[in-house]
Amino acid sequence: MAEAGFCYAQGQGCKKDLKKAAKYYRMAEAKGMSMVGNSWIYKPKYADESKDDERQGRGAKPPTPEKKPRDKSRTRTIFGRKKSISQRS
Repeated sequence: MAEAGFCYAQGQGCKKDLKKAAKYYRMAEAKGMSMVGNSWIYKPKYADESKDDERQGRGAKPPTPEKKPRDKSRTRTIFGRKKSISQRS
């Protein structure tokens, strides 16, 4: 749990997220691991919040309706097409 917290705190292998890092550090400390210098994990701004509260913050997007399937005829690009035999020389 401490290693997962470290990865989230440093952004190693995942997106940097200090709230998740604090959550995992608190879980590790509850299991008996002692960590010096991690008093920041108990600050209110890193406290667990419900997902609804996180999404209501600045820049939050409203829930999107169900997406329509993509039109496959538009997926090919000029660079993805094969050249015809007459153009090869």
